[in-house]
Amino acid sequence: MFRPSFTGNTGPINMRAVEKVGLDEITVQVMEQAFNLACSRLIRAAVLDSANIERMQRLAAEHLVRHARRGERDEWRLARRAIFAVSMAAANERIATAGRSPAAR
Repeated sequence: MFRPSFTGNTGPINMRAVEKVGLDEITVQVMEQAFNLACSRLIRAAVLDSANIERMQRLAAEHLVRHARRGERDEWRLARRAIFAVSMAAANERIATAGRSPAAR
């Protein structure tokens, strides 16, 4: 079973990037919990799949960092913002793909 992780396979790189933007260890832990919450819900809702998982996880992480830098520290609010951003991006991709398919014409 897939287990999402904020640090992922490139943990040291991501952690260095987080340190560059001035986030403390507690904030990083909250972001990791929010990331895991968001990804688990997106997987259950079939928004994340093998075709888009890396790209969408990157998008979720970018949103988490952006909102954490603005001072958000509630893991559920962070997770909801990431879920919304990823869901919108996935929906837009599906709409764009449907518009290009021969069956849609």
